[in-house]
Amino acid sequence: MASSFGVVEDKLREAEFFLSQLRESQHLSFEADCYFSAFVTAARSVTDAMRASLKGVPGFKSWFDGTLKQLKTDPLAPFFVEIRNEVVHEGINPLNRVSLEHLRENLTRQLQGDNGHFLVLPDAQRRDSTVLVDAVDACQQYFTSLVAVVYACYESFKTVVDARWYFTEGNFSSRGRSLEDALVELGFPPNWTAGVLTGSEAWRVLRSQQPPCLINDLFDRYLGKTILDPDE
Repeated sequence: MASSFGVVEDKLREAEFFLSQLRESQHLSFEADCYFSAFVTAARSVTDAMRASLKGVPGFKSWFDGTLKQLKTDPLAPFFVEIRNEVVHEGINPLNRVSLEHLRENLTRQLQGDNGHFLVLPDAQRRDSTVLVDAVDACQQYFTSLVAVVYACYESFKTVVDARWYFTEGNFSSRGRSLEDALVELGFPPNWTAGVLTGSEAWRVLRSQQPPCLINDLFDRYLGKTILDPDE
């Protein structure tokens, strides 16, 4: 089981934390710049952490390569990669930096009471032009795409990344291992359940000692989905 997958979960929560702070921050504040910079850095590191965590897992590389290709077609993901590179490598923070082209539109929005944060992004429909967008909305859309990637990873490799799915009879038997092997792995004597529990009930008890998916709340909040427990 890839215990290091926790770094992926942590990075996803870190990105959401800074997104929530950005949402509550004041327009044109120093704090807003800090939260935006921290968000794009944490968000960009989610897939890097995933690649490092599952390196060497059978089937992961081809799955991950396909996922990266799909992300490149996402309306926002490529732009946020560029933004992260500018923030990290050049110190440029584009939050609320409105170009002359969009100055009138920006002022009009502010006069209408819109004091949110803005970003100037390339127009997905016309690459030779740009559009002024709500920064928090754009960040949330990008973050939702990342949550979807992590969810798909859970679905595809749940016996590797999810402790409860790892300790299933099907997972162990597929690798030529037994209940006794699972008991030893958890630090119990191999005959710990002898005469007390057998078969599926013994596996269920082992799983009950493991935590459920620790980011199911994020999957539910942003995707309306959850990773089911093997005993449900």
